Order: sequence, then structure tokens, then C-alpha cells
Amino acid sequence: MNVLPLSEAVEHRVAGGKAANLARLIASGAPVPDGFVLTNAALQHFVAEQEGLPPDVELDVVAAWLRLSPGPVIVRSSAVGEDSSEASFAGQLDSVPGVTSEADLRAAIMQVWESQWSARVLAYQSARATYLAGMAIVLQRQVDARVSGVLFTQSPTSPSHMLLEYCEGLGEALVSGAVNPGRITIARRDFRWKHDSPPEQRFPGEALLLNDVQVSALAGLALNIERTFGAAQDIEWTIDAQGTLWVVQSRPITTLTAPADPSDHSRPPDPIPLVAWSNANVNENFPQPICPLLYSVARAGYYHYFRNLGRAFGVAERRLTAMEPALRQIIGVHGARMYYNLTSIHGVLRSVPYGDLLAAWFNQFVGADDSEADVHEAKPPRAYQAFEVAVIAAKTTWQYVFLTKRVEEFERTVDRFALQTHPAGLGARSQAALHADLRAFMDIRCNRWKNASLADAGSMVCYGLLQRLLARAFPAADQQALHNTLLKALPDLVSSRPALEMWQLSRIIRGNDALHRLMRDADAGDALEQIEADSRFTEFRTALTTYLDDWGFRCSAELMLTVPSFQEDPAPLVDLLRAYAGMDGESPADLLRRQTDERVRETAQVLRDLRQRRAWWMPVSPSALVVGTILRWTQRSIQLRERARLKQALLYSRLRRVALALGQRLAGSGRLQEPDDIFFLGVEEIDLIASGGEMFPDHISRL
Repeated sequence: MNVLPLSEAVEHRVAGGKAANLARLIASGAPVPDGFVLTNAALQHFVAEQEGLPPDVELDVVAAWLRLSPGPVIVRSSAVGEDSSEASFAGQLDSVPGVTSEADLRAAIMQVWESQWSARVLAYQSARATYLAGMAIVLQRQVDARVSGVLFTQSPTSPSHMLLEYCEGLGEALVSGAVNPGRITIARRDFRWKHDSPPEQRFPGEALLLNDVQVSALAGLALNIERTFGAAQDIEWTIDAQGTLWVVQSRPITTLTAPADPSDHSRPPDPIPLVAWSNANVNENFPQPICPLLYSVARAGYYHYFRNLGRAFGVAERRLTAMEPALRQIIGVHGARMYYNLTSIHGVLRSVPYGDLLAAWFNQFVGADDSEADVHEAKPPRAYQAFEVAVIAAKTTWQYVFLTKRVEEFERTVDRFALQTHPAGLGARSQAALHADLRAFMDIRCNRWKNASLADAGSMVCYGLLQRLLARAFPAADQQALHNTLLKALPDLVSSRPALEMWQLSRIIRGNDALHRLMRDADAGDALEQIEADSRFTEFRTALTTYLDDWGFRCSAELMLTVPSFQEDPAPLVDLLRAYAGMDGESPADLLRRQTDERVRETAQVLRDLRQRRAWWMPVSPSALVVGTILRWTQRSIQLRERARLKQALLYSRLRRVALALGQRLAGSGRLQEPDDIFFLGVEEIDLIASGGEMFPDHISRL
């Protein structure tokens, strides 16, 4: 038999692993797009004939294709041995989307069949000693996908969580590794979720996924699928334009390692200590492969960040000395991407009084998992511990009483540096002056960052306290994200300003017919040239220049150093404005006002509920008083943290321009071949080259 309905494709050797799994999903009631299977027998017929698609196979497959609902079809591999517990073959075999004609259908089938003999598939089989035993093909109605992704029902780093990755459109680019996806972690127990990192390029379809209803529906469906197959699953899913969720594939996770049996003494213990790594949160700041210059800045910066915080909080010097090895290993690099060394961070946090609680709050704040951090320290007498806690409490209180002024001082420090290193004046600065600018940046990053880190730490601790208090007061499963509801649409949040300003720019575009046509039809470069030259666009040109001056250093990957900001290359901003100009409906300002009203109402309801729980003899409700106070502290600390992060983006944008200017001087003197080669040097190397202290200065340009 050449063709089978997808729901009847239950035999692996006939229909392949993918089709058989989809048939089981259909039987379990999972939402799977309609389709049929071109069986392994058809491939064997083709191999025997070796003269193109055999006539009887073509007749059967075209007839089945015509019976599918109208619209494009996706043609996908379903090899015998694919999607098994031994090997998934994820992203190895071809899929062909958008098939709408008989000619395309024939070509797609041939392409998928031939992919099993591709070099990458042969190498994959050889490396895993797992070989395909045939090939069927799944042909399904193609979903009009707005957002797609994969969901691992058991996270590789935390068995109590699920890991979800997503991207725009169909999920083939994600599975093949062509894009950097967005990531969400979901608790298996109650479906509480955290958006760990956005995708490389944000897109409107994210809204179809990033809400409690859809995440809960997807998580619940995933656990049902896990029960159906009796093992943790790697599930591919998609959401269409109407918000309907579809499952397009499920296979066992092949990378989970079974826990070691403690009663098994046949193997000696591994002498190498395990280190837990996480890119949660850090991936938002550094979403792309990093350069040596950035890594050297980050290693020094994180070391001083934690050490200076410890001193500010009054942590005993003996504790800081004990932390030294861990402090120097706060971050690392894997695959050229930056990761937190959670073992080191947890070791640092757990070295102070109440460290376990601080470590838990850190995990919650950044969306990381726990680690087994060894803390080898003899505990001092209780009286001394009490004294330490009192000192830390007093010094911490002193730091936070004046937090607003401290953040303002940090802002002034960065503004002075930004004025001194304004790009317009860098061309006239000498190599010695640029070298001094680099040292000034490192002085700020290592020695004058305390006030910004206080805002970071304050928001982390207050956020953890608020979540803890509300979870105790409102323990229902549907109220576990209540703390986030009370923190949305905060007033005076500088991070919301760029979106508001871009919306205003887009309204200027829509109000000028000639400009609207230009933005719609021309590419970004041509549009910028005409905007600069045409007097009809004076209003927009002035507003755009103002935006670039005020906010042009804020962009995706703004801390990466190797990525130009909008101030250097406005073309990506033009593309964003083009998209904004095509939007109708609620403006960002209206959305913020609506969310503000919701937050105010929800806050009032929470405090009202808490006040009603007080004992009759109490004049006030202690719980309402405490929650209200912690909520105000949390909101204020988040506002201050965002102000500090705005200045951080400005500071790093200036570092990039200083580095490039210094690279030009070094290239001009023959020390570097190209100005941007400077990004492949660490700070210490640049310092030695610029100061004439490099051991082999003439060799640098040859490396």
C-alpha cells in the first residue's frame, strides 16, 4: 500500500517513527493537522524503479493530496528509526513547506527521499551507530503558523520544570538551529512560567503564546502527551493566526541522563566536581556570541559587582576572602555564548547569613535553576553570627535609605563619561586620550558600579519578598503570579519610553502620505537618503534625529559591543518604524493606561482582602501593612533598576565607539590589520598595546 491516512499510520516499519507517533497523538485526542502518509513501500518501489516517481505512487499520492483541505501542504520525513528513544534525527532530514501544485508535490517528495542519503544524515548515523531502515513521508495541511516551537516536558537542567523554545512562523528554523529562539520555563506542578529570554528578533505573534491561558493549555497538553507515550517528550507545536494550538510532532527526549544508582559501587565516583551553568537572564543582555573584549569586561565587572555589594552590605572580610575563588568564576563561555556559573554564584550567596534564601531569590529573579554549591566554612558562634547579621542589617539599611540619590549619582557618572566620549569628538582624540577613556570605562565598571548594583539587588530581594508574602496569603494555583500583576505598567519606567516615542514617530509617518508610501515601498537605506534630502519630511527628520540622540543607543543586543546601535546604523530602526506604521488599534500609551488601571484595581483588591483578615481587636492589618510596604519598595526599586540599566546601555554604546576609534589608531600604526580587530583582544591586551607594554607588539596584527 502506497498511501495511508495519518490516523491509521500506526506501524513504524510501514509509516516511520514520526507518522506512527502522530497517529498515537490523534488517537489520544491531541490537535494534529490533517494529513496522510506515503509509506516506506513507495520508497522501496522508487528505489527498484530508479526512474523518478513511479506512476502508481504518483497517482495515489496526488489523489490523497487533492482530498486534503485546500491550501498549502508541508511534506515531511518519517524515517524508520527517526524520532526514536535512541536518536531523534531532529533537523537532519528535509521538510518542504508551502507545496501548492502537483509539480511542487513531486519535487518535494523526491527532495525528502533523497535527504536520507545526504552527507549530514550519513555522518549523524555514523556518529551514533544508529541507522535508518527506510523512509516514509508525512504530508499534512500546513498550519498558517504565527509562532512555533518545541517543548521539552522535562528540562535538561531541572526535572521539575518544562523548557519551551519558540520562534516566528514555522518551527523548522528553530529545529535546524538557524535562529536563536525565545525561552520559557514552566513548572510541571502548577504551570507557573517565566519568560527567560526573548527570541533574536521580536515579533507580534508572541502575544498569542505569552499569556497564562495559552501557556497553561500547552503545558497541560504536553503532560498528557507525556503520559500517552510513557516518557519525557520533545514536542513540536505551532499556533495559527486564530490562536489555535496544534501539535505537529512528538518524540522521546534523547539527551536526558538517568540518575546514578547510589547502591551501585561498580564504578568509581567522578573526581571532577559538577558545575551548573545557566544562560537565564544573561541571554537577554548578551543574546549573540560574544567577543573577547566583551568577555574580559564582563569577567572583571561581575567579580567587582558581587564583591563590592558584599562590602556595601557589611559582609565580613573573612567571608569575602573565602568567596574569592568563586567570585573570579561568576561567568563562563560555552559555544561563544556567556553563561552564569550558578555553582559559583550560589556559593557566594550561601556564604553569607541567610544565603540559602538569597540563592532562592536569585534563581526566581533571573529564572535559573538551583545548583549544588559546596560551602566549606566552619560556622562561628551564634553570638558572633547575630552580631554579623546586625552589622549587615544596619549597613544595608543605610545603603537603601538613600538609594534614589545613589542611582542619581551613578547616572551623573555615566553622563559625564558619555559627554567626554561623544562620537562627534572621538576622531580628534589622540591614542593616549582614547586609552584613558578605556581605562575610565573600566574604572566605572569595576569601582563605581555599586550604586547601580544596589538597585539590582534591591529589586531582586523585594521581588522575592513580595512573591513569598503573596503566595502565603493567596495560595490558590491561579494566584501564584499575583506579584507580577501588581508590578505591571509601573509609572515612570524609562524602559517603556522608546516604544512610546517610536509609536509617535509612526503616527507622523501615517500623517504624511508621501512619507507613508516611501516607508512602505523603499528599502531602509533609500528611505533614509530621501528623508534627509526631501523638505516634505522635515517634521519627521527632526523627530527622528531627536529620537536617535535620546534613545538611539537602546536596541536589541545593545551590550554586545560588536553590534552597531541605531545611532550608528538607523536602517533597522526604519524597519521597526515601518512595522509600527502598519499597526492600528490600541497605542502603547493606551495599553499602559489600561494595564495601569488593572494594576491599581488589583492592588486595591489585594489590600482590601488582607485588611478584612485582621483580628477584631487590631486597629490595622499587619499583613496588609507589610504587603503594601514591600510592594511600594519593589515598585520603586524596579524603577531605579531600569534607570540604571538605561545608563548601562549608554555606557556600553560609548565603549564600542571608543574601542573602534582606538582600533583605528592602532591599525594606522600597524599594530592591528583592521580597526574592528580590537574586539578580538581583551582589555588587558589592549591596555598593554596602547601603552607600549606589549611583549611582542609587532606580532599582534599577524594573529
